[in-house]
Amino acid sequence: MKRKILSLALVLVLVGSAVFAQPSPAKDVKLRFSWWGADARHKATLAAIKQYETLNPGVKIEGEYGAFANFYLKLITQLNGNTAPDIFQVDFKWVYDLLSQNRKWFVDMKTVGDKIDLSGLDMKYAMAWGSDDNYLIGLPMGVNAIGLVYNKALLEKAGVAINDSWDWDDLLDAGTKVKRLGKDYYAAFFNKSYLSYMVKVQIKQKTGNDLITRDYKLGFTKKDITEVFTYIQKLLDTGTIPPFEEMVPFEMVYADQTPNWLNQKYAICPTSSSLIPSIRTASKFELGVARYPIYEGAKNPGLITAPTMLLALNSRSPNLPEAIKFANWILNDKDAALTLGDVRGMPASKFARDVLSANNRLDKHIQTMVEKAIPFTGGPEGELSQNQEVVTILDDYIQQVGYRKMTPEKAADGLMKD
Repeated sequence: MKRKILSLALVLVLVGSAVFAQPSPAKDVKLRFSWWGADARHKATLAAIKQYETLNPGVKIEGEYGAFANFYLKLITQLNGNTAPDIFQVDFKWVYDLLSQNRKWFVDMKTVGDKIDLSGLDMKYAMAWGSDDNYLIGLPMGVNAIGLVYNKALLEKAGVAINDSWDWDDLLDAGTKVKRLGKDYYAAFFNKSYLSYMVKVQIKQKTGNDLITRDYKLGFTKKDITEVFTYIQKLLDTGTIPPFEEMVPFEMVYADQTPNWLNQKYAICPTSSSLIPSIRTASKFELGVARYPIYEGAKNPGLITAPTMLLALNSRSPNLPEAIKFANWILNDKDAALTLGDVRGMPASKFARDVLSANNRLDKHIQTMVEKAIPFTGGPEGELSQNQEVVTILDDYIQQVGYRKMTPEKAADGLMKD
């Protein structure tokens, strides 16, 4: 009996010692996650963050979100000042600029396969769009394609039959027909970024080249770029698009925030497939989608089927292990997939696509736009043509032509010189 009492006492001492010897709970971990997008993306991402926090007590994630327009400059400032978020979105067009500045700002995502399940991603696709063929700064979150979204009833009223074999003259023909509905009606609206995209695509369709080739030469002749600038002038002269003076207040937003699209005065908007959810939510009429125009006999169809955005990790994050864990969850968790849906386009992860498909959550318009574009993809755009200084110079000459301050010929001379 005495031996039993001593044994029991010893057990209690050992148990008590074990309890007090356990490590104290880890301090709260705070992460910052930044992204751009429309309201639908913001709401879904914040909801997903709440789910993760519930699953991981002690982890708090601060969402930093806003419009695309100033995101890059803000991110560059943060990276240079070592104040960047732990997790952030990157546009594929920034990859070469960012890598040339300091690749060590980013985790090389191809090295985290033991912590992030990469089996559902096409890593060749990821490397083509998110690396310089060596250092992978981000994983694709969605697959994006450029196409046309249109107001079905408005085009029917105008007698326009849109289809997937349109060339650039077909758009001008539609402009003439829609204009007959009234002076405030226009067949199409191009914001600033989509005008720039149109110029690049037309050059690639005409020549097979990017604006600037990898050997630092212009990918076009004066005749080529003059014809493209002349096409912008034709869009204006025929009333296919509104005057630049009317478009400028909305040059940095998309269809979902453009009053004359919502008021059914604009019939067609070029768009990324990833923006369809927000356009669908804002538009109180039936939508249709069609393939982007391609010149007959184009040397390269030139359409981009690129990642909607890349998920990147700050290599200097004080809480990098938790940031990696969150990245794995947002890319591969079933509940995350269902919460995020298609707000970043058709998911790049096969796992997420399968989850959405099984639950009838893949938007038919997004899926259709991507499927229409993939056979006509022009491949990744060269890093020199994506350079932000090059894009800024191109945008300036587009504006000069659009405001009729320069003839297409003069703008061509200026662009080639600069």
